[in-house]
Amino acid sequence: MGQGKSAVFLIGEKNTKLEWLISRVEEGGRVCTSLSDLNDLSAVCEDDYSQIVAFAPAQELIEDLSSSQLLKDYAAQHLLTVILDDFSRAKAIDFFRLGVADVWFDDMSNSELAASFTRLQELADLRRQRMAYGQKLEAANSELQGSLQMLKQDQLAGLEVQKSLMPESPLIFADYEISHSVTPSLYLSGDFVGYEFVLSRYLVFYFADVSGHGASSAFVTVLLRFMIGRVIRRHVAENDYESLSAAPEGLLEHVNKQVLATGLGKHLTIVAGCLDTEKSTLRYVVGAQLPRPILIVDGEANYLPGKGKPVGIFEEASWQVEEIVLPKRCALVLLSDGVFDLVDDKDLLDKEQTLLRFFARSSDSLDSLKDALNVDFLEDPQDDVSMCLLARGM
Repeated sequence: MGQGKSAVFLIGEKNTKLEWLISRVEEGGRVCTSLSDLNDLSAVCEDDYSQIVAFAPAQELIEDLSSSQLLKDYAAQHLLTVILDDFSRAKAIDFFRLGVADVWFDDMSNSELAASFTRLQELADLRRQRMAYGQKLEAANSELQGSLQMLKQDQLAGLEVQKSLMPESPLIFADYEISHSVTPSLYLSGDFVGYEFVLSRYLVFYFADVSGHGASSAFVTVLLRFMIGRVIRRHVAENDYESLSAAPEGLLEHVNKQVLATGLGKHLTIVAGCLDTEKSTLRYVVGAQLPRPILIVDGEANYLPGKGKPVGIFEEASWQVEEIVLPKRCALVLLSDGVFDLVDDKDLLDKEQTLLRFFARSSDSLDSLKDALNVDFLEDPQDDVSMCLLARGM
């Protein structure tokens, strides 16, 4: 099978029987080395997994060796054959149970010996192949571990970048407070939250969930942060109260074009809004985000109206802006679809109703929202779990 004939180590007391066997082995074209004791084997046998070892124990030792743990260990380490005389033939099965490769007898013919060598050689070649495969596998595994370690370091660095782009939490202004929590399923999250209080009047915010997981989705969240940030900075630099009073009109259309232009094949669901703190009016737009925004007033929770297509799929898509006036005491809750995995109901409509019950009386702080779903006790969430709370007078 490609590796040539294995050498043979003959172990036992040098006598006429062993010398006769040595001559038969050498006539077959094999190198033969004789040793007096099994313990001498490790010093001379460099290739212990495929070189043939023939052991001729003394007659008085056969009974003990047939159940010996030591011989079993040798059989596991070497390609071991035991040589028995005709009187010990019945013990052959015991040696096979110990794991020896074959059993030879004094009266074996040349053809039987040759057939045994053929079997042993095939086993020796197979062991070499397994050893070579194991070495390749070990090298590949080592390389993989190195790559995984590098990937982990890259993802941890990416996580720090992503966290640095998140807004300050909580952010307090007048009688309003906004805060958020992101629990990623991997190192990097496809969920992203952004909010900013600008021109001492407007709270501009967005809550997005990018399709997929990992680095590519996280990259889109970073891109989203800079795209929207650039729009906000322009309005602030120009003191553009008019545009901010109409925001988020046109925002998702702008983001849609930018995401499509990347060619990454990513899309996102999003809620974006602009709160005029002087008028207490909230204008917002929903881009296929589920669950929909929840407004909680006087212990009663309801989903806000609004729907629209995901961002990053349809080139000519447009989104309708909704507008409401916020009561003096209320809470607006935004959730990613990862929260659905934390609700036991099977039907989506049932899950949505359960969320309303959970949050109706658990909306005074972000911690109470997280406690309602045991978010802090999640070990391996199936999806990113994110939430954002905008509270007034709570």
